[in-house]
Amino acid sequence: MSPLLQVLFGFRIVMLIGSIGAFIGSLLMFAQGAVYLYEAWHVLTEEHAEGGQVTVPVLEAVDSFLFGVVLVIFSYGIAIGFVFRLPEEIASRLPAWMKIGGVGQLKQILSEVVVVVLIVIFARVVVESLGRFEWTMLVLPLAILMIAGALRLLELHEESGHGETKGEPAHSDKTPTKGH
Repeated sequence: MSPLLQVLFGFRIVMLIGSIGAFIGSLLMFAQGAVYLYEAWHVLTEEHAEGGQVTVPVLEAVDSFLFGVVLVIFSYGIAIGFVFRLPEEIASRLPAWMKIGGVGQLKQILSEVVVVVLIVIFARVVVESLGRFEWTMLVLPLAILMIAGALRLLELHEESGHGETKGEPAHSDKTPTKGH
């Protein structure tokens, strides 16, 4: 093996550090989600608590858990996709969500979760406003719409993992005909 390849393969340890960091981040997000759920439970069980106050911590918990799951997928994707190679018989038995095709798929997952996190943040803002509408509340949903539109234009999700490929729908109403 050439010295250049040995140096390049040595960089895999840096990716492994990134993978471990993403996994530790996921554990922290799960812990944060548990803290939010504890807070929600505490608010719900207090005698003088208002029922609407439990919504915000529950939304925060869901947001934390979602981001924790994404970090687990990132950690796994980096480790298995770029650092280690699974034997083919093990790789073939993995569920589809654990099969990371490359950096593009990791970017797709991250971009989709950013949009969902922003939606959760907007829901929290609406709940915390207690019915008081201000025009500035429209900035976040407009930003979400623009980000989602930009992602669509960039076509970061060329393959969704549901049998779709770029330019082909997952299901077609047309049946194949002879000569086509």
